[in-house]
Amino acid sequence: MSMTYTVGDREVWHHSQAPSLMFCGQIPLMERLVDRPTGFVDTGWDEVRIDPSELRAFLPTVFEYLRLSGSLPLRAMVRGFVLVALFLDHQASGDWYPVPPGFDDITAELHLIVPYRVAHVRAADLQPGPDTD
Repeated sequence: MSMTYTVGDREVWHHSQAPSLMFCGQIPLMERLVDRPTGFVDTGWDEVRIDPSELRAFLPTVFEYLRLSGSLPLRAMVRGFVLVALFLDHQASGDWYPVPPGFDDITAELHLIVPYRVAHVRAADLQPGPDTD
C-alpha cells in the first residue's frame, strides 16, 4: 500500500504506507503544537491533500515556535515532519521555502527524502530567510 499526496488534481508525491502513516499521525499534533493548520488533510483514503497557501503559512509558524521554545528534544522529534513538509511545500509550490538561519540541523538531511528528479538540491541550495532576531 502507498499514499498519494495531491494539490488539486495534481499528484506531487507518492510514498509507501509506513512513512505516510507516521507523517499523517503527526499532522494533528503539529497543528495543536503551533495552533495553526498545517495545510495537510489526510482523507483516510490513501490520499493526503495539500493546501499550498496553508502550508506556506504554517512553515514560518513552526520555525518560530521551535526558535522560541529552545527545546532540543522537541526540535529532534519535529525534525522529520518538518523535512517532509519542506519537501512537499517545494512539490506543491515549485519553490523552496526560505528556511530561517539557525536550522541547518533540519535542512542537512533534506537530500535524503528528495527523489532523484530533484536530488541535485542540497541543504546548501536552500536560501536562508530574513533573520528573525
